[in-house]
Amino acid sequence: MQTTPLLLPWILSVILTFLMGLYAFRFRRNVATIPFIAMCFFASLWAFTYLFELGSTNLLVKLWSVKIGYIGVIGVPLSWLAFALAYSGRTEWLIKRNIQLALIFPIITYIVILTNEYHYWFFTEIGLQTDKTSGLILIKNPLGWWFWLHASYVYIAMVIGTFFLLREYWDKREVYRSQIVVNIAAILLPWISNGIVLAGILPVRIDITSVMFSISILILGWGFLRYHLLDILPVAHRAVFESISDSVIVLDTDLRIVELNPAAQELFKLQPDAAISKPFHTVFKPWLQLSDKVLRTHGYHREVVLENEGESLRWLHLFISTLRNSSGQSDGLIVTMRDVTSIKDNEAALAIARDEAMQANSFKSQLLANVSHELRTPLGIILGYTDLIVRKSYGDLTDKQVNILGRIKDSTQYLDGLVSELLDQAQLDSGKLQLTERPFEPREVLGSVCSQLSVLAESKNLAFNFNIADTMPIAIVGDSQRLKQILVNLISNAIKFTETGGITVTVSATSKAEWTMQVTDTGPGIPSESLNTVFEPFKQLADANKTLRKGYGLGLSITRQLVRLMGGNIALESKLGTGTTFTVTLPLITESENTHD
Repeated sequence: MQTTPLLLPWILSVILTFLMGLYAFRFRRNVATIPFIAMCFFASLWAFTYLFELGSTNLLVKLWSVKIGYIGVIGVPLSWLAFALAYSGRTEWLIKRNIQLALIFPIITYIVILTNEYHYWFFTEIGLQTDKTSGLILIKNPLGWWFWLHASYVYIAMVIGTFFLLREYWDKREVYRSQIVVNIAAILLPWISNGIVLAGILPVRIDITSVMFSISILILGWGFLRYHLLDILPVAHRAVFESISDSVIVLDTDLRIVELNPAAQELFKLQPDAAISKPFHTVFKPWLQLSDKVLRTHGYHREVVLENEGESLRWLHLFISTLRNSSGQSDGLIVTMRDVTSIKDNEAALAIARDEAMQANSFKSQLLANVSHELRTPLGIILGYTDLIVRKSYGDLTDKQVNILGRIKDSTQYLDGLVSELLDQAQLDSGKLQLTERPFEPREVLGSVCSQLSVLAESKNLAFNFNIADTMPIAIVGDSQRLKQILVNLISNAIKFTETGGITVTVSATSKAEWTMQVTDTGPGIPSESLNTVFEPFKQLADANKTLRKGYGLGLSITRQLVRLMGGNIALESKLGTGTTFTVTLPLITESENTHD
């Protein structure tokens, strides 16, 4: 090896570019970082082999230094092109097929370099020469025609990469242009240095291109530290930041505006040049009053009203989040504002509709109550006169007249039952129905209901079984009339829908705190899709015939509401073709407990 201070720049190049590649490895998840790391290592290899090419006095060592060094010579511009494409948002070009096509000529070139002694296409001759100025022994390798072919390929790659960076320069505003300027300044150094070498302007015939490439890589590395080029790429800025419909404002740590997307510009009628680099409070004071503490609070959110002259009010949902770098430290802030005016309008419309519905429901309940009260008096009169006529209080009747009066009485009683149900439903809806809780004997009260309804079951040739378990106390506390109403509704429904078999009614105390009334029939059962609707008012089974659908579907609805009013629960089990079971569970209160309370 020949000693010369000229080796020092290459030694520094090897060390610094290799360390820069290691540093960039921490950002390896970024799509633009991989080609940059490759560029660092290719440049490091290039500079390392040139140490031996320049320092050695042995022709064989110099020759193989050149051949191995060309891996870096070929790799640096190609990785630079890949970096430029990734940084400018054209990652779709970096697919496997395109990379393989781009590598065909470099691979052929490297094969030509390795076999140069057989054809001398790349170097026309290989030998040693002594530099007259420095006295160094240098390799003599005049350039062949394939070298210029290879140089054209490399220059084309570098021109394409530079073109895309220039496009980014013109497309971006001032805050991003400084990043692109750094990249362009970095790439101009190798271009200039390579031109100087090829022109033979240097006093010493050495190739400084590898050192210049190392310097350009270090400049790019400085750009990463200064501008965080590998933290947020312009492609992400363009694809997300500019196309998002929400208004986005980026602030630095001093609460100055770094960027605002087109949606924010349109919403606040701002020009970028009038907002970029200005304090947030200065620009947005007419619309937003936020303290410094609030702006620095990650996760802060609130709703604000935006009022622009000549426009209707707009509701915005404001959210603040912190931008953090790879070290987890705050690097700035993002203020996001989403227009929720349509949601607010819908909420207001829903509120109005809800109030109108509640008012209409209240009016309906009041109307039902008033109409029911008014109907009960004439219905009572009709029933009274009908009974008097049937008893022949006004003279003898023919059989046909008695039959017609019987139909009038049945229809009037049916109508009276409907009126009672409507009145109960209206009182339940308005919350005015009051329970009358007194001690009563369940065997007597509930037994009388079952005795009366058993006649209806026998008329349809149905078996009717009623059982009160011994666990039931002799007397309990409750609203006996409403309990009778519940039991009548359940048993009447069971009789109405059952054609064969029978009905079983069981009353028992399941614990010291609860008792149940269970009504089981052997009817057709209820489809599973109808189990949740049978308790709704004015709902009936769709497949029931017109005779069975007589009524307005209020019985089960009133039953469930009465059970809930008593603090209980009603359960339904049914199987098609087998039957249905209704189980009412109620709190068990004895007379002694009620007196103690």
